[in-house]
Amino acid sequence: MPDKKIKKNSIVLPVLAALVLAVLLVTVSQTEDISVTGTRNSSGFAAMEDVTEIELTQEDAPIGVRKEYTFTLSDIVAHDTSLAFYTVHQYVTVYLDGKEIYSLKPAGSHRFTKTVGSNWVMIPLYAEDSGKEVKVDITPVYESFRNRKVTFFIGSPLAIYRNRLAKDLPQIILASIAILMGFTFVCVAGYSHLKKRPGKRLAVLGIFSVMLGLWRLMDTRFTPFMDGGQPVLFYYIAITMPMLGILPLVQWTKDSFSEKGRKVISGYEAGIAILCLLQFTLQWLGICDLRESMTATHVSMGIGAAILVGLSVKERKKMQIPLALLCVAGILADVAAFYIKGNSSGLLFSLMAFVIYIMIMGVHTMFEYGGQQVQIAKLDRELAEKDRELAAQERELTDSRIKAMMSQIRSHFIFNVLSTISSYCKVDPKEADRALITFSRYLRRNIQNIEEDGLIDFATELEQVKDYVVLEQLRFMDRILFETDIETTSFQIPPLTIQPIVENAIKHGIIEHGKSGVIILQTRRNENCIEITVTDNGVGFDLKLLEKSESVGIRNVRYRVENMLNGTMEYHSVMGKGTTVTIKIPQKSDMV
Repeated sequence: MPDKKIKKNSIVLPVLAALVLAVLLVTVSQTEDISVTGTRNSSGFAAMEDVTEIELTQEDAPIGVRKEYTFTLSDIVAHDTSLAFYTVHQYVTVYLDGKEIYSLKPAGSHRFTKTVGSNWVMIPLYAEDSGKEVKVDITPVYESFRNRKVTFFIGSPLAIYRNRLAKDLPQIILASIAILMGFTFVCVAGYSHLKKRPGKRLAVLGIFSVMLGLWRLMDTRFTPFMDGGQPVLFYYIAITMPMLGILPLVQWTKDSFSEKGRKVISGYEAGIAILCLLQFTLQWLGICDLRESMTATHVSMGIGAAILVGLSVKERKKMQIPLALLCVAGILADVAAFYIKGNSSGLLFSLMAFVIYIMIMGVHTMFEYGGQQVQIAKLDRELAEKDRELAAQERELTDSRIKAMMSQIRSHFIFNVLSTISSYCKVDPKEADRALITFSRYLRRNIQNIEEDGLIDFATELEQVKDYVVLEQLRFMDRILFETDIETTSFQIPPLTIQPIVENAIKHGIIEHGKSGVIILQTRRNENCIEITVTDNGVGFDLKLLEKSESVGIRNVRYRVENMLNGTMEYHSVMGKGTTVTIKIPQKSDMV
């Protein structure tokens, strides 16, 4: 428990520190200041006041009109002075005493987009420009920007940069935090995936956080200063991120609801994807710019917000209801600002709401993953322990059965052989000596096999069988004939697999009924298995009685063939004609 608490604090405390730092930086940037006095002041800037504005009709303009602004530069233009003004979706042409000195418009006759995005026009001024008349033609691309106010500044470019950065710094900080959190979540999810752990939901939340951060970072007036040559790129990043960002957001929320709720969200998700494809297609064909279709995006956002809140309330998601309401309030504030002032730049409430939501839900998800991993690890340990216990029990059971089988076979056979050798000692000492040598070799090899775990070479087993038959022939003379037809010995079997079968054929197939007979041992290699057959021409038996008549030794042979070789053991017997026992051992096709 203490370890779990430490692990929890190791995540919560850094996240809490980051959140407090973000709030502190935003607060300081907005409320704190210092007093600086000096005898010399650096160059500042000021807005032009005497600016004449008129609207002119122009048929080839995007909305049929253009705005003309005129003003006169002061008599003294200081060093390091520029004319600066901010435009949004507007073409610009600047004239100085009737001479064109600046132009901003899309290049080429075949254009993908109407707009030139948001830009800062920054034109250097020189001392000789004092008293000259400036005329600025501004052509709005969209009707919603027809009456947008344009403010002209005269002063130091550095002062303008610093002023704009100070105003946009809170949004830049929050957007950067969202991007950093998103990359962190994606990296954690990627690491979890490599470790074969869950991480999909965290990755989706991370992608949404990155898209949110990019949107708000690109949607500031300071952004064009970063690279004045790519204003359209910045604009399209800013406008597409909220459109596409809805997809990972709804994907993230989907897993939190019931199956019915997930179906509703999946339907909404499909609708959003279709809307985005339609908007992109219309933009590509030049029929309708993304900016002109933003109303459809905002309507879809409102529908998604209603679905999210409705499902949270219906399914009583206590943790998600306040967070969902917070995000919905942020979305509504964002949309309202868009229609009131034409953009949502500088609106921190919605960005702060989403950053808080992402941070809380990301940490919550990591806790869930951590809890799941603890449970999985616990279950794995329990299963591993059970597997070890079962394996140990199985080994003990197998060893005990094999040892019991060995003892039964040895006691039965050894008694008979010793009796035979004893008899030969009286009538034929030389034969008794030969039998004793054969028997000692048989016992020595048999003891070695018993001491070894697992399988032995078939060649070793074959020598054992031959010695066994020789010892049996000492007892029954020419009543037993043993033949071999060996195609392959390149395989392994459990010890004492063939001997009990041969012993069974001699005892029950031939000798027990006072007959003479032939026993044939064969091996064959087929395409995917090895076949071992033991055939006798004895009396045979009824296969229906096999289960009752099968000896302990034969049952042990069957058990070892099936469990140690994954093989099979089959009988074929005809009354009065004999019996064939077939063992099939599966082999890999590439074995030779």
